[in-house]
Amino acid sequence: MRLVAGAQLVSVGRAMVAIEVDQGESIDNQGGRIMVGESFTALQDRVVQLREILRTAKDFVVPWRYFHDELAMNPNFLSTGGWATSPLIDAAIEQIAQTRGWDRPPGNEPTICIPELEFWHGLRSLGGGTGIFFYDEHSCQGLLGVMTDPAGPVDLFRLTTLAFPA
Repeated sequence: MRLVAGAQLVSVGRAMVAIEVDQGESIDNQGGRIMVGESFTALQDRVVQLREILRTAKDFVVPWRYFHDELAMNPNFLSTGGWATSPLIDAAIEQIAQTRGWDRPPGNEPTICIPELEFWHGLRSLGGGTGIFFYDEHSCQGLLGVMTDPAGPVDLFRLTTLAFPA
């Protein structure tokens, strides 16, 4: 995995983590479609597909829309997993907040973790706006969408983490 110039090394626990922040374009805030619930295996297939889309995406809108259309609007997906905290995800989002000059409440915020899928998603308060993110542990990548105005555009950021031994 290559890191872009400007990737930051951050201490997370006993490890050092390289955090890469790429900003994509802003997109219009649009709702997704509501899906009828489906099996866990089907959800797993959708996460694997999202992982591949995110890995190859040059345009962040593509994985962002896939996440919202194929997972976030699915009642079975929303009820899968449990609350947890991730210092790694919080460090990555903190790095994005710092690069944008956004305030961020201190501390770890609860996040939904689906261990069987190696997948995290949740909300964060950022700079007077709301951030929605997903993160895939398998690929060490995710996206953060930030809305500073509920009727305005969503700014998209890819986050990539890579752990180095302490």
